[in-house]
Amino acid sequence: MKRADLLKRFGFTVPSENRIRMIVDTDAANEADDQFAIMHHLLTPTFDIRGIAAAHFEGKTGNAGGSMEKSYEEIQKVLRLAQIDDVPIYRGCTHPLTSVQDAPDSEAVTFIIEEAKKEDERPLYIAVQGAATNVAAALNKAPEIGERMTVLWNGGGNYPDGGWEFNLLQDIDACRALLKSKACVWQSNIDVYSRYEISMAELASRIRPCGKIGAYLFEQLLEENEIEYNIPLPEFRRGENWSLGDNTTIAMLMENQATGHWYMRKAPRINDDMTYSEDPEGKEIRVFTDLDYRMSLEDLYAKMALAYGSFA
Repeated sequence: MKRADLLKRFGFTVPSENRIRMIVDTDAANEADDQFAIMHHLLTPTFDIRGIAAAHFEGKTGNAGGSMEKSYEEIQKVLRLAQIDDVPIYRGCTHPLTSVQDAPDSEAVTFIIEEAKKEDERPLYIAVQGAATNVAAALNKAPEIGERMTVLWNGGGNYPDGGWEFNLLQDIDACRALLKSKACVWQSNIDVYSRYEISMAELASRIRPCGKIGAYLFEQLLEENEIEYNIPLPEFRRGENWSLGDNTTIAMLMENQATGHWYMRKAPRINDDMTYSEDPEGKEIRVFTDLDYRMSLEDLYAKMALAYGSFA
Protein backbone atom coordinates (compact mmCIF):
# COMPACT_ATOMS: atom_id res chain seq x y z
CA MET A 1 0.00 0.00 0.00
CA LYS A 2 1.00 3.64 -0.24
CA ARG A 3 2.59 5.12 2.86
CA ALA A 4 -0.02 7.90 2.92
CA ASP A 5 -2.81 5.33 3.14
CA LEU A 6 -1.10 3.64 6.09
CA LEU A 7 -0.78 6.96 7.92
CA LYS A 8 -4.53 7.54 7.55
CA ARG A 9 -4.98 4.90 10.26
CA PHE A 10 -3.63 7.39 12.79
CA GLY A 11 -6.72 9.58 12.66
CA PHE A 12 -4.75 12.84 12.69
CA THR A 13 -2.78 14.95 10.25
CA VAL A 14 0.22 17.26 10.49
CA PRO A 15 -0.04 20.92 9.38
CA SER A 16 1.36 21.17 5.87
CA GLU A 17 3.77 23.96 6.85
CA ASN A 18 5.44 21.61 9.33
CA ARG A 19 6.25 18.85 6.84
CA ILE A 20 9.86 18.37 5.81
CA ARG A 21 11.64 16.35 3.16
CA MET A 22 13.60 13.48 4.61
CA ILE A 23 16.17 11.02 3.28
CA VAL A 24 17.04 8.05 5.50
CA ASP A 25 20.59 6.68 5.06
CA THR A 26 20.99 3.39 6.90
CA ASP A 27 23.31 0.40 7.32
CA ALA A 28 20.21 -1.67 7.97
CA ALA A 29 21.86 -5.11 8.03
CA ASN A 30 24.58 -4.09 10.46
CA GLU A 31 22.64 -5.03 13.60
CA ALA A 32 19.14 -4.71 15.03
CA ASP A 33 18.27 -1.08 15.74
CA ASP A 34 18.27 0.40 12.22
CA GLN A 35 15.07 -1.48 11.42
CA PHE A 36 13.26 0.26 14.28
CA ALA A 37 14.54 3.63 13.11
CA ILE A 38 13.42 2.96 9.53
CA MET A 39 9.91 2.19 10.77
CA HIS A 40 9.81 5.22 13.07
CA HIS A 41 10.77 7.50 10.18
CA LEU A 42 8.14 5.91 7.94
CA LEU A 43 5.43 6.25 10.59
CA THR A 44 6.14 9.92 11.30
CA PRO A 45 3.70 12.08 9.28
CA THR A 46 5.92 15.16 9.61
CA PHE A 47 8.44 13.44 7.35
CA ASP A 48 7.97 13.30 3.59
CA ILE A 49 10.28 10.33 3.03
CA ARG A 50 11.84 10.92 -0.38
CA GLY A 51 13.84 7.71 -0.32
CA ILE A 52 16.01 5.35 1.72
CA ALA A 53 19.72 4.93 0.93
CA ALA A 54 21.56 1.72 1.76
CA ALA A 55 24.89 2.23 3.54
CA HIS A 56 27.84 -0.11 3.85
CA PHE A 57 29.39 -1.26 7.12
CA GLU A 58 32.75 -2.38 5.79
CA GLY A 59 34.53 -1.27 8.95
CA LYS A 60 32.74 -4.10 10.73
CA THR A 61 33.36 -6.71 8.03
CA GLY A 62 37.03 -5.84 7.54
CA ASN A 63 36.36 -4.59 4.01
CA ALA A 64 35.14 -8.02 2.97
CA GLY A 65 32.64 -6.41 0.57
CA GLY A 66 28.93 -6.94 0.18
CA SER A 67 27.73 -5.11 3.28
CA MET A 68 25.90 -2.37 1.37
CA GLU A 69 23.97 -4.96 -0.64
CA LYS A 70 22.97 -6.68 2.59
CA SER A 71 21.65 -3.34 3.87
CA TYR A 72 19.73 -2.86 0.63
CA GLU A 73 18.11 -6.28 0.94
CA GLU A 74 17.24 -5.67 4.59
CA ILE A 75 15.53 -2.37 3.75
CA GLN A 76 13.52 -4.21 1.10
CA LYS A 77 12.46 -6.80 3.68
CA VAL A 78 11.39 -4.18 6.22
CA LEU A 79 9.27 -2.32 3.65
CA ARG A 80 7.70 -5.57 2.44
CA LEU A 81 6.71 -6.60 5.97
CA ALA A 82 5.51 -3.06 6.64
CA GLN A 83 3.31 -3.30 3.53
CA ILE A 84 4.73 -0.07 2.10
CA ASP A 85 5.41 -0.20 -1.63
CA ASP A 86 5.91 3.42 -2.71
CA VAL A 87 9.13 4.46 -0.92
CA PRO A 88 12.16 4.12 -3.24
CA ILE A 89 15.38 2.45 -2.10
CA TYR A 90 18.81 3.33 -3.48
CA ARG A 91 22.04 1.36 -3.43
CA GLY A 92 24.84 3.35 -1.83
CA CYS A 93 28.64 3.30 -1.99
CA THR A 94 30.15 -0.12 -1.40
CA HIS A 95 33.29 0.95 0.49
CA PRO A 96 34.61 3.88 2.58
CA LEU A 97 36.08 6.92 0.87
CA THR A 98 39.71 6.55 -0.17
CA SER A 99 40.39 10.17 0.87
CA VAL A 100 38.56 13.20 2.22
CA GLN A 101 38.07 14.40 -1.37
CA ASP A 102 36.92 11.06 -2.82
CA ALA A 103 33.58 11.18 -4.68
CA PRO A 104 32.50 7.69 -5.77
CA ASP A 105 29.32 7.18 -7.78
CA SER A 106 26.27 5.25 -6.63
CA GLU A 107 22.50 5.37 -6.98
CA ALA A 108 22.26 6.96 -3.54
CA VAL A 109 24.83 9.66 -4.34
CA THR A 110 22.97 10.63 -7.51
CA PHE A 111 19.64 10.62 -5.66
CA ILE A 112 20.94 12.83 -2.83
CA ILE A 113 22.31 15.38 -5.29
CA GLU A 114 19.12 15.44 -7.35
CA GLU A 115 16.87 15.78 -4.29
CA ALA A 116 19.00 18.55 -2.82
CA LYS A 117 18.88 20.52 -6.08
CA LYS A 118 15.08 20.43 -6.35
CA GLU A 119 13.28 23.73 -6.05
CA ASP A 120 11.23 23.05 -2.93
CA GLU A 121 10.47 25.44 -0.09
CA ARG A 122 10.49 22.60 2.42
CA PRO A 123 13.85 21.97 4.11
CA LEU A 124 15.76 18.77 3.34
CA TYR A 125 17.06 16.65 6.21
CA ILE A 126 19.24 13.55 5.80
CA ALA A 127 19.34 11.06 8.67
CA VAL A 128 22.77 9.39 8.64
CA GLN A 129 22.49 6.29 10.82
CA GLY A 130 25.77 4.59 9.86
CA ALA A 131 28.74 5.41 7.67
CA ALA A 132 28.55 8.93 6.26
CA THR A 133 29.94 7.75 2.91
CA ASN A 134 26.89 8.36 0.70
CA VAL A 135 26.30 11.92 1.94
CA ALA A 136 30.01 12.82 1.91
CA ALA A 137 30.42 11.51 -1.64
CA ALA A 138 27.43 13.60 -2.76
CA LEU A 139 28.84 16.70 -1.07
CA ASN A 140 32.27 16.13 -2.64
CA LYS A 141 30.73 15.64 -6.07
CA ALA A 142 28.41 18.68 -5.82
CA PRO A 143 29.65 20.97 -3.00
CA GLU A 144 26.92 23.53 -3.70
CA ILE A 145 24.19 21.24 -2.33
CA GLY A 146 25.57 21.61 1.19
CA GLU A 147 23.76 24.90 1.68
CA ARG A 148 20.47 23.19 0.87
CA MET A 149 20.45 20.44 3.50
CA THR A 150 20.74 19.59 7.17
CA VAL A 151 22.54 16.35 8.00
CA LEU A 152 21.54 14.53 11.19
CA TRP A 153 24.78 12.76 12.03
CA ASN A 154 24.38 9.90 14.49
CA GLY A 155 27.97 9.28 15.46
CA GLY A 156 31.25 10.49 16.88
CA GLY A 157 32.76 10.28 20.34
CA ASN A 158 31.97 12.42 23.37
CA TYR A 159 33.29 15.95 23.69
CA PRO A 160 35.85 17.27 24.26
CA ASP A 161 38.16 14.33 23.57
CA GLY A 162 36.29 12.05 21.16
CA GLY A 163 37.48 8.48 20.76
CA TRP A 164 36.28 5.16 19.38
CA GLU A 165 32.76 5.17 17.98
CA PHE A 166 31.21 2.58 15.65
CA ASN A 167 29.61 4.80 12.99
CA LEU A 168 32.66 7.04 12.76
CA LEU A 169 34.86 3.95 12.41
CA GLN A 170 32.99 2.92 9.25
CA ASP A 171 34.38 5.90 7.32
CA ILE A 172 36.48 8.51 9.13
CA ASP A 173 37.27 10.44 5.94
CA ALA A 174 33.56 10.73 5.13
CA CYS A 175 32.92 12.34 8.52
CA ARG A 176 35.82 14.71 7.95
CA ALA A 177 34.35 15.65 4.56
CA LEU A 178 30.92 16.20 6.12
CA LEU A 179 32.33 18.54 8.76
CA LYS A 180 34.32 20.46 6.13
CA SER A 181 31.34 20.81 3.79
CA LYS A 182 28.76 23.59 3.62
CA ALA A 183 26.06 21.33 5.02
CA CYS A 184 24.38 22.18 8.30
CA VAL A 185 25.23 19.38 10.76
CA TRP A 186 23.33 18.25 13.84
CA GLN A 187 25.30 15.66 15.80
CA SER A 188 24.13 13.07 18.35
CA ASN A 189 27.27 11.35 19.60
CA ILE A 190 27.75 8.06 21.42
CA ASP A 191 26.87 9.51 24.83
CA VAL A 192 23.47 10.64 23.53
CA TYR A 193 22.42 7.73 21.34
CA SER A 194 23.58 4.99 23.73
CA ARG A 195 21.07 6.29 26.32
CA TYR A 196 18.17 5.31 24.04
CA GLU A 197 17.55 2.28 26.30
CA ILE A 198 14.72 -0.22 26.00
CA SER A 199 14.10 -3.59 27.66
CA MET A 200 13.22 -6.88 25.99
CA ALA A 201 10.01 -7.06 28.03
CA GLU A 202 9.09 -3.61 26.75
CA LEU A 203 9.53 -4.70 23.14
CA ALA A 204 7.73 -8.01 23.73
CA SER A 205 4.66 -6.21 25.03
CA ARG A 206 4.66 -3.08 22.84
CA ILE A 207 6.26 -4.02 19.49
CA ARG A 208 5.85 -7.78 19.00
CA PRO A 209 2.01 -7.70 18.79
CA CYS A 210 2.07 -5.17 15.91
CA GLY A 211 1.55 -7.41 12.91
CA LYS A 212 4.20 -9.14 10.83
CA ILE A 213 6.55 -6.16 10.96
CA GLY A 214 6.30 -5.89 14.75
CA ALA A 215 7.02 -9.59 15.17
CA TYR A 216 10.00 -9.31 12.83
CA LEU A 217 11.46 -6.27 14.60
CA PHE A 218 11.31 -8.13 17.90
CA GLU A 219 12.59 -11.48 16.61
CA GLN A 220 15.52 -10.08 14.65
CA LEU A 221 16.64 -8.13 17.71
CA LEU A 222 16.49 -11.28 19.84
CA GLU A 223 18.57 -13.10 17.24
CA GLU A 224 21.15 -10.32 17.17
CA ASN A 225 21.24 -10.34 20.97
CA GLU A 226 22.13 -14.03 20.96
CA ILE A 227 24.80 -13.59 18.30
CA GLU A 228 26.64 -10.54 19.62
CA TYR A 229 25.97 -10.53 23.37
CA ASN A 230 25.99 -14.18 24.42
CA ILE A 231 28.96 -13.47 26.72
CA PRO A 232 29.22 -13.14 30.52
CA LEU A 233 27.94 -9.74 31.74
CA PRO A 234 28.88 -7.42 28.85
CA GLU A 235 29.11 -3.79 29.93
CA PHE A 236 27.04 -2.24 27.13
CA ARG A 237 24.13 -4.68 26.98
CA ARG A 238 23.28 -7.15 29.72
CA GLY A 239 20.93 -9.56 27.92
CA GLU A 240 17.61 -7.92 28.77
CA ASN A 241 18.26 -4.48 27.34
CA TRP A 242 19.15 -2.91 24.01
CA SER A 243 19.83 0.59 22.74
CA LEU A 244 17.74 1.87 19.82
CA GLY A 245 20.47 4.39 19.12
CA ASP A 246 19.53 5.13 15.53
CA ASN A 247 16.14 6.48 16.60
CA THR A 248 17.85 9.67 17.73
CA THR A 249 17.47 11.11 14.23
CA ILE A 250 13.69 11.14 14.74
CA ALA A 251 13.89 12.53 18.26
CA MET A 252 16.19 15.36 17.16
CA LEU A 253 13.40 16.71 14.96
CA MET A 254 10.32 15.75 16.98
CA GLU A 255 11.09 17.36 20.31
CA ASN A 256 10.71 21.01 21.23
CA GLN A 257 13.82 22.79 19.94
CA ALA A 258 13.72 25.15 22.92
CA THR A 259 14.44 22.36 25.42
CA GLY A 260 18.09 23.32 25.75
CA HIS A 261 19.18 19.81 24.77
CA TRP A 262 21.80 21.12 22.35
CA TYR A 263 24.48 23.77 21.94
CA MET A 264 26.53 25.21 19.10
CA ARG A 265 30.27 24.63 18.81
CA LYS A 266 32.98 24.61 16.18
CA ALA A 267 33.34 21.32 14.35
CA PRO A 268 36.46 19.49 15.55
CA ARG A 269 39.27 17.95 13.58
CA ILE A 270 38.95 14.17 13.63
CA ASN A 271 42.25 12.39 14.18
CA ASP A 272 43.11 8.94 12.84
CA ASP A 273 42.40 7.37 16.26
CA MET A 274 38.95 9.05 16.24
CA THR A 275 39.90 11.54 18.95
CA TYR A 276 39.08 15.22 18.45
CA SER A 277 41.33 18.26 18.14
CA GLU A 278 40.10 21.82 18.25
CA ASP A 279 39.79 23.47 14.83
CA PRO A 280 39.68 27.28 15.03
CA GLU A 281 38.43 27.37 11.44
CA GLY A 282 35.76 24.72 11.97
CA LYS A 283 32.18 25.59 11.05
CA GLU A 284 29.47 25.86 13.69
CA ILE A 285 27.55 22.62 14.25
CA ARG A 286 24.65 21.74 16.55
CA VAL A 287 25.66 19.14 19.16
CA PHE A 288 22.96 17.39 21.16
CA THR A 289 23.60 16.61 24.82
CA ASP A 290 20.28 14.92 25.58
CA LEU A 291 16.93 13.98 24.02
CA ASP A 292 13.42 13.26 25.23
CA TYR A 293 13.89 9.50 24.97
CA ARG A 294 10.63 8.49 26.66
CA MET A 295 8.50 10.76 24.49
CA SER A 296 10.17 9.42 21.37
CA LEU A 297 9.88 5.75 22.38
CA GLU A 298 6.24 6.11 23.40
CA ASP A 299 5.64 7.77 20.05
CA LEU A 300 7.14 4.76 18.26
CA TYR A 301 5.02 2.31 20.28
CA ALA A 302 1.83 4.29 19.68
CA LYS A 303 2.43 4.59 15.94
CA MET A 304 3.17 0.89 15.57
CA ALA A 305 -0.06 0.06 17.45
CA LEU A 306 -2.11 2.49 15.36
CA ALA A 307 -0.67 1.21 12.09
CA TYR A 308 -0.39 -2.53 12.76
CA GLY A 309 -1.72 -3.37 16.21
CA SER A 310 -5.04 -3.56 17.99
CA PHE A 311 -6.05 -0.07 16.82
CA ALA A 312 -5.43 -0.81 13.12
